[in-house]
Amino acid sequence: MNVLVLFSYGSLTSIDDVAGFYQDIYHGTATEADVARGFKLYDSFGKADPLGANMTRIGKTLATRLQRVTGEEWKMYIANKHTDPSLEDVAEECITLNPKRIVTYSLTPFDTLTGSTAYEKKFTNIFRKHNTKTEIIHIPPFSENESFINALSDRVKTAYHWLPESTQNKAEIIFTVHSMPGVPKAHQKMISQYQALARKVAENAGVKKYHLAYRSGKPLPERWLGPDVLDVVRDLHAQGVPSVIFVEALSVIENLEAIQEVTIEAVGKAQKLGMHAVQSEFLNDSVDFVEALVEHMLDFDDLQLTVAPSSTN
Repeated sequence: MNVLVLFSYGSLTSIDDVAGFYQDIYHGTATEADVARGFKLYDSFGKADPLGANMTRIGKTLATRLQRVTGEEWKMYIANKHTDPSLEDVAEECITLNPKRIVTYSLTPFDTLTGSTAYEKKFTNIFRKHNTKTEIIHIPPFSENESFINALSDRVKTAYHWLPESTQNKAEIIFTVHSMPGVPKAHQKMISQYQALARKVAENAGVKKYHLAYRSGKPLPERWLGPDVLDVVRDLHAQGVPSVIFVEALSVIENLEAIQEVTIEAVGKAQKLGMHAVQSEFLNDSVDFVEALVEHMLDFDDLQLTVAPSSTN
């Protein structure tokens, strides 16, 4: 038995999960109004939570590929920070399974202190209290994987060509990621990965000017990474930029927060100011993205899989 664990901020499987999700985010202090706003957001979407649905399909594909390559049994879990099954519960269940190896994977492209790095550390600490023998392999972030970069660039090119032809050569890209608490120095690794990815995607798409922005930053006095995406939109409008392309670079699998803050608020802000605005599509469970994830996972040297005689990658 082998185990594949995908880390997630929160994968909802039912509209009934919304109340518990918001209570966990607010550390038990969410008001009825907070929960009501969350319920309205998810209900208005009119579909199942896209993050949970897409991660489940991706996870099944990754586990199937691992099983095909190794000829061994693989069990897949999604371990969540704010919904069930929680990271803690998944770690505890893995202890009872006593697997041959555990492979963990965060389906976001960057190292983040409150995301992939924190999930890996917490999971390992829980598991190692009861099992010191099972091999645990953390697949590193995939921001430098060429197939992933090409998949993201392809979506940007599609968005670019959707703009009016008369404004395309003046279009500028606004990349967005979820903001992080603290000063830039504390998040330098993530910021460097963000900068490198943005540069490559803009080059591939043939767009000369691009900007790095953040969303979900909280008000002072706590310090958060900036500039805020809405401030960037206002600045570009003031400079006379006619067209913008929004690219969410962290939550490449869509979730309701990114939809609210980018698809609705940022795109809506630009359009209200009279700018042409379009967002590149989320990658979700598209074939090219899933293949990039498989490639990145199987090429990781530390994985050292024994390939079954009759299998191929």
